[in-house]
Amino acid sequence: MSTAASRLLVRRWGLPADALRVVDGFLSAWADGHTLIDLEPDEIELLTSSTAVSDGSRQTPLVLRDGRLQSWRLHMAEGRVARRLHELVTRAPIQDEFDPKSLDTLFPDVASAQRHVATVGMQRQFVLVTGGPGTGKTTVAARLLVLLASRDTQVRMALAAPTARAAVRLGEAFAGAVTGLGDKFERATAKLMSAATAPRTVHRLLGWNPYSGQCRFHADNPLPYDVIVIDEASMLDLMLWDRLLEALAPDTQLVILGDHRQLESVGAGRVLGELVVAGEAGLLNESHVELNRNYRFDEQDEIGRLADAIKNHDGASAVREMTDPKQGGAVVRYASGARADAVDAMWPNVLDVIHAKTPEQAHEALARVRVLCAVNEGPYGSDGMNTLIDNRLREEGVVTGSGAHGRPVIVRVNDNTRHNGLNNGDVGVVLHGVGNHESGVYFPTVAGGRQMRRVSIEAMPRHDTAWALTVHRAQGSEFDAVLLVLPPTPSEHDLVSSELLYTGVTRARSRVLVVADEASVLDGCQRREVRRTGFMAQLRLCEAKN
Repeated sequence: MSTAASRLLVRRWGLPADALRVVDGFLSAWADGHTLIDLEPDEIELLTSSTAVSDGSRQTPLVLRDGRLQSWRLHMAEGRVARRLHELVTRAPIQDEFDPKSLDTLFPDVASAQRHVATVGMQRQFVLVTGGPGTGKTTVAARLLVLLASRDTQVRMALAAPTARAAVRLGEAFAGAVTGLGDKFERATAKLMSAATAPRTVHRLLGWNPYSGQCRFHADNPLPYDVIVIDEASMLDLMLWDRLLEALAPDTQLVILGDHRQLESVGAGRVLGELVVAGEAGLLNESHVELNRNYRFDEQDEIGRLADAIKNHDGASAVREMTDPKQGGAVVRYASGARADAVDAMWPNVLDVIHAKTPEQAHEALARVRVLCAVNEGPYGSDGMNTLIDNRLREEGVVTGSGAHGRPVIVRVNDNTRHNGLNNGDVGVVLHGVGNHESGVYFPTVAGGRQMRRVSIEAMPRHDTAWALTVHRAQGSEFDAVLLVLPPTPSEHDLVSSELLYTGVTRARSRVLVVADEASVLDGCQRREVRRTGFMAQLRLCEAKN
């Protein structure tokens, strides 16, 4: 059946009815994250005579170039992002002097990738730092900003991430990374700590208005910062990259952090992954640095070996890491029918949240473990796992429900009125009669989570129970332990990719429990089709024109 958009093209633009299936195929691919599709010769012939289609030299709903079909909006956005990034990476090196002794103090290993990041960051306006969890991306970026603040005490900094939780984690990581640097960097550290206590989402950084769809900051009103750090960049879709780059002031330095092996953005595009490819192809002017040394997992660590197996699409090794009785217990797999047994293993952590004596203790307990699911619905989804935990709590005499004490919640919408300052993805805990604290839902307010803000239950925006989350919602978070639940039904295996498995497993710092049949793990580790986009072609075109 043709979509409404396709039928509109037929009515207003004279699209041939025979071409509907081709356009519907593109729209379906767009919904799946691709920005274009490749056409067969007969499909190209169907479209070339339509006024709805051009080669991009004039504005039409669809653009057909080199046998590839995409929308005008995506075509233009890819072109703008490619041009702006090319401009950033080809600008003349920054000539401002810096203290080499400070560089040696903060990055003593002259041969390390971290030192290379600092060297690039002191000279270039665009810095791309990639690497897996535990490779020190935020640490090296924080120390780079200390160097920049030492060189210019008036430097204006901003920290941002795609989601509220990822932004808070970024602030926490930056604050921790510069603690104890000594008197020499006192002023620079104070400058960075100020930014670390005010991290924000990329949308809020840009001043996005959900009612108008416009941003406060744009080309004619650029962002008022000298340095902007964006973390978890794999979650940025093409259109958000477009808005971010448009809003940069001419002299603003952009530092991008991310792991291209994690889940891609919900929206179309895969800019971070393609930037890594571009760097390998020499198109980024040596602005990309990959961090490979892992400070959280060494080569002998069970979680590290499991993550490596998954990202290398080695399903057999992944299953072996989960089931080998000789392992130390940091990775444990339960059969799909043993959900309750897996919950038993994490149950003391659930009760720690319920019995917490302060809001801070409740959040510390909640951060120790989380159930992560591939899907929302069904017994193996976040809804089903939340129900399973609530049912067990009731069996043990604990009151459950929307306002129940100890219930963790995740906000589903942004508070666009700014009345309570909550963002989509913020996690709080409902508490009653805890010390001198009023009843309400308590959320961390600043990096470090040691200060809390209270929101009355009646004032809460739309939210869900948060014992269990989808892996997508947990991206950007870390927990001591993770219980990862995969659907057993073969028809749902397509929903589990190696990126989802890798992202779920690497949310854990010390222990991973997996509820999955062997077939689910093997299918999830298989290599999947990479998103099809025109970004690399646009970037190469910019390079050719240079």
